[in-house]
Amino acid sequence: MQPLAALFDLSEIIGFGAIAALLVGAALYAWPWARERGRYAVAAAATLIGWTAWNLVLSENDAASLDVDAPVIPLSWQDVGSGVGAFLLTAIALGLLDRTEPAGRVVGTAAIAGATAMIFDLFVL
Repeated sequence: MQPLAALFDLSEIIGFGAIAALLVGAALYAWPWARERGRYAVAAAATLIGWTAWNLVLSENDAASLDVDAPVIPLSWQDVGSGVGAFLLTAIALGLLDRTEPAGRVVGTAAIAGATAMIFDLFVL
């Protein structure tokens, strides 16, 4: 049995994940609440980890069927999964870091991270 070919190169996954993290950090830096306690940096790091983990799993399992754009909107499950990974890890990280903050702020911040990562992924991988 032959080994599966990777869907994406490791350098692409890490490089584009770093760019997604920078974009998330920049988007959140504009919000004063996110600048307090370095929340924008936490969200950026969480985005990098979530993006990288999701795309490594897809690549290592040759899940090319998830990288096909839908007919109505040009999003694939791969694009959406990158956003979900950024959202999930940002929500968890900020939820643990800021246990006394309103959930709406934490979830809103995670939603910005997820949407930014998903939209960026739409154009790169």
